[in-house]
Amino acid sequence: MAVIGLSCRFPGAADPGAFWRNLVSAADSVGTAPPGRWEERVGPAPADLRTPIRHGGFIEGIDEFDARFFGIVRREAEYMDPQQRLLLELAWHALEDAAVPAHSLSSTRWGVYVGAGADDFRTQYFASGRLDRFGHMGSSRSLLAGRVSHHLGLRGPGEVVDTGQSSSLYALHRALASLRLGECDAALVAGVNLNLLPDVTDQVHLWGGLSADGRCRAFDERADGYVRAEGGGVVVLKPLEAAVRDGDHVYCVVRGSAANNDGGRTALGVPSPDAQREVIETAHRAAGVTGASVGYVELHGTGTPVGDPVEAEALGEAIGRRRSRDTPLLVGSVKSNIGHLESAAGIAGFIKACLVLHHGQLPPTLHHHRSPAELPLADLNLRVVGTDQEESLGTDEVVGVSSFGMGGTNVHVVLASSSGTTDPSGRLVSRTPSERPTTDTVWCFSGRTREAARSLARAFLEHSFPTERYTVSDVAWSLAQRREGEHRVAVVGGCWDEMRDGLLKIVAGHDLAIPADWLHEGRAERAAWVAVAGTFAAHGDLAKVADRLGTGRRKVPGLPTYPFARDTFHGPTPPHPVAPAPEPAAEPAPAAPEEALTRPLLDGWQRAADPSERLWLIRSFLERELLDVLGETGDEHLRVDPDSTFKDLGVDSMSLLELQDRLTAATAVELPESALFDHPTINDLAAHLNTELEALRG
Repeated sequence: MAVIGLSCRFPGAADPGAFWRNLVSAADSVGTAPPGRWEERVGPAPADLRTPIRHGGFIEGIDEFDARFFGIVRREAEYMDPQQRLLLELAWHALEDAAVPAHSLSSTRWGVYVGAGADDFRTQYFASGRLDRFGHMGSSRSLLAGRVSHHLGLRGPGEVVDTGQSSSLYALHRALASLRLGECDAALVAGVNLNLLPDVTDQVHLWGGLSADGRCRAFDERADGYVRAEGGGVVVLKPLEAAVRDGDHVYCVVRGSAANNDGGRTALGVPSPDAQREVIETAHRAAGVTGASVGYVELHGTGTPVGDPVEAEALGEAIGRRRSRDTPLLVGSVKSNIGHLESAAGIAGFIKACLVLHHGQLPPTLHHHRSPAELPLADLNLRVVGTDQEESLGTDEVVGVSSFGMGGTNVHVVLASSSGTTDPSGRLVSRTPSERPTTDTVWCFSGRTREAARSLARAFLEHSFPTERYTVSDVAWSLAQRREGEHRVAVVGGCWDEMRDGLLKIVAGHDLAIPADWLHEGRAERAAWVAVAGTFAAHGDLAKVADRLGTGRRKVPGLPTYPFARDTFHGPTPPHPVAPAPEPAAEPAPAAPEEALTRPLLDGWQRAADPSERLWLIRSFLERELLDVLGETGDEHLRVDPDSTFKDLGVDSMSLLELQDRLTAATAVELPESALFDHPTINDLAAHLNTELEALRG
């Protein structure tokens, strides 16, 4: 299976490029809780917790989300688990990185597999006393996969798994099995974990799992526990033969995987060296490799006095002692850089391994100085990749990734470089420079807002392109696979310098950038490219731009992704005392027809001078009520298109029923449930309601 796309938000890194730079520079991204985090508790602090832990690996902006980009109304977004919001954005960015047009996936057999275990938002939601109809799905863990499948229109399996700390790597194992069984044609695999409550950290601290100073020291004599962290990652998987056929960039190839359980041979929560050795050996058989061919393993590596010796023993038996003593197995742990992402830890380690194979370099593991006596690395033929020297993989060596859950579920995955790899039909996966020459081309940028389009152009201006491997035409092809936004800008050129000059013009405020000498040459071919760019900027079809670019171009990985225009969503308020519900009032008697005409909307309607004014009053009332139902009343600039369908406005069936109740309360007209479906726009419903009121008045 091929890995063709990546996205992530980890502590200190908003994307895979930043993540890799942090790894190779040995950055420590663990800190203390940001302002506003962990300040509100659900329950009282434990009496026997003397020193609360406040270290962690955190990501920024977990309360921010571009709801309008995904067609989600404000009220619904307010009651969505921020893990759901994060995964929607990460899934979109992973598809952009893979140069897979999101609009092309509707009704396709793509699957979504998510590893997740945290329910902090759900706990906050119920403790807040602010129940809302949107909160049911917004707090459901199953919707972590369901939201992504729904937004993209995917027909493949959607699955959320919880095996503790091994959840996301187990989700990857499930996706691989599903792909091999033919249940799906490709898959988005994700892991997510957000630490919203101090109560959970206190619980883990009481259990004895956390480091006193907030550092993971994998395989080190000072190891005293791990530090909790948060974030999310998504990878795009596709059968290798299909990836080669479609011209996808392949970060690396997944050769095989395995999963098992400790099986009760030790105490609950205590890992089994035999089970860990067995899962590694089973993964090797599935991958068709031997332990001697493994050059590096990304450890589970939590830095706990119990877990580290067990993992080291299993690795030594399965791999280390089967290698030459001159070439010990190199190991490392990303948890030393960003902390333990718990249910998302496996995907973090997997993405690191993908980048290791993509770049051919082994980043150092932090906080490792000397292993303890009970962890004899030399005897096990293991060596931690340190900061003292650069390490690299040997030719044809593969990489392993391990992840273990406290419930006993163990997972190991084997990856290999895509360089020199052939697909099942014998075609070579190319990593050589583009064979097609650079030609004149157009880079198309668009966004939901004008600033989003320019921000994307600015990100491309600041990006370091792999110019030795790709051409400006390859970049153009990759951009042409993205979604069209309402606001567009375009750059025309034939070389890297011309594209850079054009980007400078776009950032300065131009909508279309053309090299100055093109305007005087009079060459028909270049005039045609200018026409293509102008048509796109004036809301032309991006697919026609792709047609103009032709086939055979290479997809460029690691390009800047869409800059979401995020708003802040505070969600349910912190816990507060809930007053007893008042006694229900007696059911009012039905209003007589002449009494019903005193209801709110009807006062103005009765005084209206002509039919057009009455219709305008109803339409204005509907617009206000709909915005209130959707939680959008805080935006004074927001307007509802009266000819857009309720579905296009982001209105679901529950919102329609609430709107129906409000209309009945305001007009006394008993509309059937089908009325709002039969009249699916503001204008249609206003006309229907006006007719009903005329009949009521007689």
